[in-house]
Amino acid sequence: MGLKERWRGSTRLQDTGAAAGTFAAGVAFNLVGLTDLWSLPSIGGPAWWHTVPLAAGCLAMLGKRRHPLLALGAGVAAVVADTLLGGSVALVLVLFDLLFSAALFASARARTAVTTVVFVAIGTAAVVSGLASGEFRIAVFVGLQLTTLLFVPLWWAANIRQQRAIGLLDAERTAREAVLAERAAMAHDLHDVIAAHLSTTAIHSGAALARPPDTGRDRDTLRAVRTSSLAALEEMRSMIMLLRAGDPAALDPTLPGGLDRLPELVAAATAGGLRIEARTRDVPQVPAVVSHTVYRIVREALTNAGKHAPESQVRLDVRPAGDTVTVTVTNTLTRRDAVEPGVLSSGTGLLSIRERAAVLGGELTAGRDGDVFTVHATLPLHPASVS
Repeated sequence: MGLKERWRGSTRLQDTGAAAGTFAAGVAFNLVGLTDLWSLPSIGGPAWWHTVPLAAGCLAMLGKRRHPLLALGAGVAAVVADTLLGGSVALVLVLFDLLFSAALFASARARTAVTTVVFVAIGTAAVVSGLASGEFRIAVFVGLQLTTLLFVPLWWAANIRQQRAIGLLDAERTAREAVLAERAAMAHDLHDVIAAHLSTTAIHSGAALARPPDTGRDRDTLRAVRTSSLAALEEMRSMIMLLRAGDPAALDPTLPGGLDRLPELVAAATAGGLRIEARTRDVPQVPAVVSHTVYRIVREALTNAGKHAPESQVRLDVRPAGDTVTVTVTNTLTRRDAVEPGVLSSGTGLLSIRERAAVLGGELTAGRDGDVFTVHATLPLHPASVS
């Protein structure tokens, strides 16, 4: 780890650097004669005597983060000692830093107490100066000087605390909006999942009602309807658990439906009358959201084939292609109309899976090509949005 990274990651190193820098600057100010600033009674002494309270004040700065009030008290004592020697700019810097730290790191009650003491000190000093000199302008001048020295660091720290609070609120709001958006997407998924299973159930039951009674065939239809209904309940339960979770994004691995469940989709669609030739090659480990998206695309394509081209020939191909996975579902177009097409189709299924592919950074095309209908999607194996 470089010095810059260590500096940013260590508050102790920052405080030590600030104290050492203040001490060095204070010694330099004392050497150039920035001492004996106040026209107050003092005990006098050599210029190097100012280094003693300066060192004490800089040592107090080392504890300003953990014990801000104690550090401020030690700093005030050092300032008083320095004032008795005539005062210096160096201790002004120390007092400014310790006041700022107390207003930034102390508790709300302690900050209120410090602010009250500062205002009382400013007002008292201004009044006493005005009475001693007999001039109102002296009182104003002293009040402005002390306000700059004592109140400005408090105001500065309060402004920083306010900006931090605003930043935290903004981050919380962004997080809440992200959760709400994710839950809205999951609710949309739930709608698509249940709509697909209900469509399958309606297709099976409608086809059974349209044909003459046949005990064996009707029982097969009932089994297919039951399988679709149970799958819908399972999908709904899984998605509702996600919607109720505190952090949906952390639970992506539990998203219902994935590559491992493609055989179930094929079996259910075959039971519905489709003739499916499935080729699903081994796909490398992928994030759950990619696996779920593949499942959704295949499910939507097979559902559409069952609705709009019942008993058609379907080819399903899922394979890896470099850093992507491709999904292709092709079905022949039959002349037989879907069962109750106006009821079973909402027209949003293809749009939904196209949007899902786009969110992952992939693309999906769907359309008629001669006497076949093709759904083709290319998805990244490791999309940036979920890495």
